[in-house]
Amino acid sequence: MRWALSLLAVVVLGLGCEGDRGTEGAPGPLGPEGPVGPAGDAGQNSCAAGDGGIISAGLSISSPINGQFFTAGEKPVVTITFANACGKVPPASLGSTADFFVVGPRSPLQTVTAYNLLNLSPAPFRAQGLKPLADGGTPNANMTVQPDGTVVYTLNAITTEPPGTYTASVWAIGPDPLNQMFVLKDFQIGTATVEPYATGPAEDSTCASCHRNAASGGKMYMAHIAPGFSPVGNYALDALPIGSCKACHNNAGYSPNHLLRKTHGVHRGEHQLSQAPGADAGVHGGAAHPEYGYGPDTSLSAFTNVGFPVMPTGGTPGVALPASVAMERSCTTCHVDDEWMNKPSRAACGTCHDNVFFAALLPDGGVDPSASVAITPPTVLGFPPATTGCTNDASCSALSSIATCNTTTKNCELTSHPKQTDDAQCATCHGPHNGVSPIVDRHAISPFNAPVSLEGYTFKKVTVTGGTGPGGSFKVGDTLTLKFQLFDNQATPASVADLITNGAWAGTFLVAGPTSNPQRVFGAGSGGLTMKNAGQGTLTYDPPSQTYTYVPLATWPASSLAPINNPAAGTQLNPAGNYTVWFYWAKTTSGVRDAVDAQVAVAFGVNQKASGRQVVTQAACGACHGMTASGFPHLALHGGQRKNGETCSTCHSQNAFDRVVGSTGVSCTVNGNADCPGFAAGWESCQAGVCTVTADPTPGIVIDYQQLVHDIHFARLRDKYEERNNIGLPPTILAGTLNYLGFNNSLLDFQEILAPLDVRSCTNCHQSTSAACSDSSPCGYGQTCQSGKCVNLAWQAPTTRACITCHDSAPAAAHAAQNTSSGGTETCDVCHGTGGIVPVAEAHNITNPYVPPYPREKE
Repeated sequence: MRWALSLLAVVVLGLGCEGDRGTEGAPGPLGPEGPVGPAGDAGQNSCAAGDGGIISAGLSISSPINGQFFTAGEKPVVTITFANACGKVPPASLGSTADFFVVGPRSPLQTVTAYNLLNLSPAPFRAQGLKPLADGGTPNANMTVQPDGTVVYTLNAITTEPPGTYTASVWAIGPDPLNQMFVLKDFQIGTATVEPYATGPAEDSTCASCHRNAASGGKMYMAHIAPGFSPVGNYALDALPIGSCKACHNNAGYSPNHLLRKTHGVHRGEHQLSQAPGADAGVHGGAAHPEYGYGPDTSLSAFTNVGFPVMPTGGTPGVALPASVAMERSCTTCHVDDEWMNKPSRAACGTCHDNVFFAALLPDGGVDPSASVAITPPTVLGFPPATTGCTNDASCSALSSIATCNTTTKNCELTSHPKQTDDAQCATCHGPHNGVSPIVDRHAISPFNAPVSLEGYTFKKVTVTGGTGPGGSFKVGDTLTLKFQLFDNQATPASVADLITNGAWAGTFLVAGPTSNPQRVFGAGSGGLTMKNAGQGTLTYDPPSQTYTYVPLATWPASSLAPINNPAAGTQLNPAGNYTVWFYWAKTTSGVRDAVDAQVAVAFGVNQKASGRQVVTQAACGACHGMTASGFPHLALHGGQRKNGETCSTCHSQNAFDRVVGSTGVSCTVNGNADCPGFAAGWESCQAGVCTVTADPTPGIVIDYQQLVHDIHFARLRDKYEERNNIGLPPTILAGTLNYLGFNNSLLDFQEILAPLDVRSCTNCHQSTSAACSDSSPCGYGQTCQSGKCVNLAWQAPTTRACITCHDSAPAAAHAAQNTSSGGTETCDVCHGTGGIVPVAEAHNITNPYVPPYPREKE
């Protein structure tokens, strides 16, 4: 027992006080391998479980015997596959939809659903379903489903199908309604000549310029993406315009609304003139045209608040464009082909000129082949050029040889059209450049066939010098010198040498900055310096070098000018930074004006390479508004003078107002107050022969560029808090809508404007230039240099000025005010900046997860 007690003592003592650890010995030999443990649970195989993820569609067509096109008697074989990550799946595995279409030929007036080839009855209009019938059978005798799920659809033998390009397509929706697909495959019948789409290849059509939304994975925002057709919208139908559109919208298709009429009618929008039977008074669009085979389409009346965004190249100062010279005349904005000018037809032309009836209609909707033809209502051409109105029919001849004078309104009008029972004679009068009314001439985007266009005019060798600071930067008191050349748009450009001597030319010069928040530094009144005004500067021309030199009379000031129409806002000391020198030259002929401009960035108070402001880019504005030949957006604002989207902030600066009390407008010497449009609404009266604003109809409305642009592009769906006190102009403009008081006290209504895509896709406007950048070659303001490329991150910086424009409600305004100090310091960035609770990029994320768009009309 003694040894046992001794061992116990050692153990107890060891627990209470451990001694130093000795050197670790070598590891012992590896023991025998233990028994194998029980098997773990088998992981779930997603393919075995029938869940292979996103389903995609594939489409192929057999080759014709001659290798180029199918001929009579041949039976094209279409192979359709649906597959996910695990392999092919049968049509039965899809969700609500799996439809097959064949349409052709591609010429718009000939495109029909090929019911004979599909082995379908043409009545009622329908697509060919691919999902099995309730009893498990196939929905068409021409269709078989192979064991692996492949669909083989053997078309009927070709018989009388017109030659041309035909398209087979499949529209399908997977078990997840967001898993949508649309695929196209072209094939030729009777000819190897491929017919192009009017708007270019379906995967990259001109439609994408306005309707493709960068922030939603490139989805097209058209009619079917909006919820309503399905809870998440059927965006696949819009995916490949106009190829996917023609699958249903053709002359004998699943939809009775023909694509040619639909697209022209919708984009004509606010300028539709005819009225569908049974429509409320004043509701235009969609009247029946049985003379060329179209029934009523009342859906078009839902688009009378659409304005085509491409603007005219010229402008008539103070004169609104009549519908006849509206922006949608720019056929080449959408068309990449030349059929718009070479193949006129009643249907093609009549869908925009929807008030022109080429044969008289009977009360029952039929056509009277013997009666005279009227344009109902008349097409208003406006005043003859350089006049205050027409006096007789002859005075309208400059606008049209068949125009008549409305002696009451002084407008020239088109009231009748020769009867046409077919399209054979259309090109006789409406050739590209020939006939009574040549198409190209009438569709030149300048008012009244403008006698002036500066498209293609180019400034060269533009320099700004005179800075005496380090690196040539400017300091207070420096004299600025601008040098430039101007060349015309001829095949061999010639120098424009008569800017000084030709009274038709007028030049304007401005400087604003810093680019982070511009205010005018050089300017006069509500704009810029007049370059031909000796009291504001000197302008000279050197013929040998073909160079103009302009020197403003004033030197670089210490402080900015006050914001436009808001002297109470005061001036600011010009901070160091980059400033923009902007000048433009306008030419006016017969009362119509066009302009060309240029900008140069300079540094003030700091030695750095100057760069301009690129919060928005020329390319972004030009995507929808069109681009000039000189590479500027087709904005053509302020009488055709302002085309440069990057320089609008020069005058449209923070705290700038639209017109205010005391602003003068049109003459009122004839009828006194009755001549003043705003008199009836109580904000304008005749004073000393001029209509004068007596009460601001748009109190507190700013024209700050970032607020102005956001306001306008989302106007239709805003909550109207900002403009709640707007007086309005009865009867066409209601109070409390988005109005701005503009030139000659014209009250401009923007209430119905809505961007043609989801405005939450900020990067559609705030595009990255992707220009190369470095420390020595910086990006413009608004762009950030990342990995050697300029990336636009400006839209991710929250500010009250930007955010409460779209979020235009009383609570939003109160929220912004609550988070702004009495000194004007905002704390928006705390919650909505990068890394905040709800950063802008997250709040505007509509891609992952996908967020369906809002309705285009406010509910």
